[in-house]
Amino acid sequence: MRIGIIGAGATGLTAAYDLVGDGHDVTVLEGADEIGGLAGSLTVQGTPLERFYHHIFESDRAMIEIIDELGLSPKLTFHSTTTGIFHGGELHDFSTPVDMLKFPPLRLVDRIRFGASSAMLKLIRNGERLGDRRALEWVRRWAGRRAGDVIWEPLLTGKFGSRAPEISMAWLWARVHFRTFKLGYMDGGFHQVYEALLRAVEKRGGTIETGKKLTAVAQPDPAGPVEVRTQDGARYEYDKVLVTVPQPAFAQAAGAGPGDVLQRAEYLGATCFVLECDRSVIPYYWLNINDPSFPFLAVVEHTNMVPPEQYGGRHVIYVGNYVPRDDWRYTTDPAELLERYVPWLRRINPDFDLSWVTDWHFSKAGFAQPVVTPDYRESIPPHETSMPGVVLATMSQVYPQDRGQSYAVAMARRVVQQYFR
Repeated sequence: MRIGIIGAGATGLTAAYDLVGDGHDVTVLEGADEIGGLAGSLTVQGTPLERFYHHIFESDRAMIEIIDELGLSPKLTFHSTTTGIFHGGELHDFSTPVDMLKFPPLRLVDRIRFGASSAMLKLIRNGERLGDRRALEWVRRWAGRRAGDVIWEPLLTGKFGSRAPEISMAWLWARVHFRTFKLGYMDGGFHQVYEALLRAVEKRGGTIETGKKLTAVAQPDPAGPVEVRTQDGARYEYDKVLVTVPQPAFAQAAGAGPGDVLQRAEYLGATCFVLECDRSVIPYYWLNINDPSFPFLAVVEHTNMVPPEQYGGRHVIYVGNYVPRDDWRYTTDPAELLERYVPWLRRINPDFDLSWVTDWHFSKAGFAQPVVTPDYRESIPPHETSMPGVVLATMSQVYPQDRGQSYAVAMARRVVQQYFR
C-alpha cells in the first residue's frame, strides 16, 4: 500500500520503520523542520541534547527493545540519579526510601503513611480501576492530609495548575507504578534513535519530508484514496494514513465539529529553558519545586546524570513548565522570561547569577500534556476514525500511563499490527 504517516515523532518513525519492513511505500510528513517530536534536539557544544528533558525507566521495555534492534544498546546507560524537593525555602534529599522516611517537613507517622501508600501504588496491577477517583482525594485519604499538602498537591498544581484538584488517580498511579530508581539515557542523546530510524526507513525506500505542516485530511470516497494537504500547498494521496500529531491538530485538519470526540481532549503547553552554565546550580539531577508560588515546576541538572565533559564542560540545566497556551510563561519573550526566573533560581541557590549562564536555549510546545480527569477514559477517541483509510495514534490515547517515548513506540507497533497487516 501507499501509506502516509503524519508526524515524525517516536510514534510516526517507529510505525514507518515497521511498515517499510513489511514492504509498503511509506512517506512521513513532519510539520517541523526536525524529527523527533517532543524528543527533538538542539546542540550543546556539538552534542545533541533534547529540547525538553528526557530519560527512560528500566520498565520502558518497548523503547529498550527498539534501541537494541537499531544496534544502539551500547549507548544506553542506566544511572543512579538523585532527587530533591524544595519546600519551605530549603532543599531536602528525596532520592531513596530512607531519604523519604527522613523527610523533615513531615512527622514520622506521615512519612510512614506516605511510604506505605507509595508501596501500595507499586503493588496495584490495574490502575485503571482508580480512573474515576480524584488523585488529591485519594492521597489525602491514604498518604494523609499532611503528605498530600506538602508533597502531592504542590506537584500536581505545578503540573496542572488550577486543574490539579480534578486530576485522575489513574494518572498518578501510573507515574508511581512504572517508575524505577535508575534512569536510562543515551550517551550522545536520544537523537541517535530517531536518526537511526530515519536512516533505516530511507534505506528501505521510505521518504521523510520535514516542513510539511498538516492542514487538511479527507477521504471523499470511503473506498477511495485519502487526500492530505500541507501548509506549503502540497497535496498527497494515499491508500491509508496514520496520523500521529496531537489530537487537536487532527481535529482541525479533519474538520471535526464541536461535539466530535476529537474535540474533547484538553492539553497544556510546555515551556523549557536549557541553560548552559559554567558551574553547577543544584546538587541533584531532579529538583521538584514544592512551592506553588514559583513560576516553574522543576529544575533538572542533566549533567548531574551525564558528565559535563560530554557538553564541552558546560553544566546543563533545564527549567521546565506545563502551562496553558495563554499563560504569561508561554507568551512572554524568552529573554524577558529568563530574567523573571532569576530571583526564583536564587531562592534555590542564593549564589546563582545570570553571569553563570554562558548560553541558553528556549523551546515550547503547544500540545504537550493532556489533562487527565476522572472522565478522561470516556473521551479517548478510538484509533479507527470516521474515515476508513485514516488511523489515529496520538499521545492522548496513552492511558493511564503518561505520554512518553516508550509508550509511543509501543502504541505504534500495536497499531501497525492491528490496522495495517
